[in-house]
Amino acid sequence: MFTLDPSAQNIMPTRYRQVAISSDVESLEPAWLEQHFLGREAYMRTRFIVARLGEECALVEVDRPESKALFSVITGVRVVAPAASCRYFYEPRIDTAIPSQLALVAVKNPDVPCVIVEGEYGHVSFILNPAPLLLNVFDIVPPFPSKLLDQVERVLAVAEDLPPIVPVPVLVDSREELAAHVSPLPAEVLVPCRGSGLEFPDTKVAYLDERPRKVDWILLGCDRSQQIHRWFYGTQAPVVDICPTRFLGKHLDPARTITRCCLIQEGVEARDLATYVPWGSSLDEVRKALVHILSKVDVPWTRT
Repeated sequence: MFTLDPSAQNIMPTRYRQVAISSDVESLEPAWLEQHFLGREAYMRTRFIVARLGEECALVEVDRPESKALFSVITGVRVVAPAASCRYFYEPRIDTAIPSQLALVAVKNPDVPCVIVEGEYGHVSFILNPAPLLLNVFDIVPPFPSKLLDQVERVLAVAEDLPPIVPVPVLVDSREELAAHVSPLPAEVLVPCRGSGLEFPDTKVAYLDERPRKVDWILLGCDRSQQIHRWFYGTQAPVVDICPTRFLGKHLDPARTITRCCLIQEGVEARDLATYVPWGSSLDEVRKALVHILSKVDVPWTRT
């Protein structure tokens, strides 16, 4: 007996081996498909069939009696996504076992209710009624790529047990912030470390972590950098503040935003404006932040 609600959001199979392909159909009309598959044998793992006719396709759910036999007779058939609602995509870099990777294809095709993907290894899976969590990833650049965005993408690339999440980069270029607040640029800019990836054509860049000789510079940093400057030199530096918190606010949903803070040594902190990880966050901390966000934001997810 069918238990799947075809109107639910983010429907996808638990394993792609539950999805079979049939290219011998003569029609994609629901009545024809139901008659065609009813009474035929299906492999013990098969729950869905992608029926293909040329470049068009439809998604069929089948019902079979409980059995440990290798094959059993299909006793029920229903078309859960007709041809008008389906598209078949070839995406060889997408691992179709990963919900967030399937969602990447779906968000690029927002008008397609059923996204069927042939991905890595030739494996085929689908996401029906996609509604992934659009996660704001706020970070300061350079360096490029954004470390936090890269870490979020790497975590999601292997997260079989998390619902579909699509990172949305929200990036602030610290060079533009400096130019907006200081004109002309000073002869020397002090930045926290070489990892900042900052270069200017006519301005020398000094690195605070190397404790350079003090000159009349502008500090491009945040509270932690200012603390270190006071420790090293006994004075406050003129500063252009690039702390992520300064840029967060009403334009980003705090419940759906992740960012970094150099005042956090380790772990994850849920604050009013975002969920924070350390500036030098580990992949494990990023994953824990995602799990925390999911505990606060309801993401419908049906794996069947």
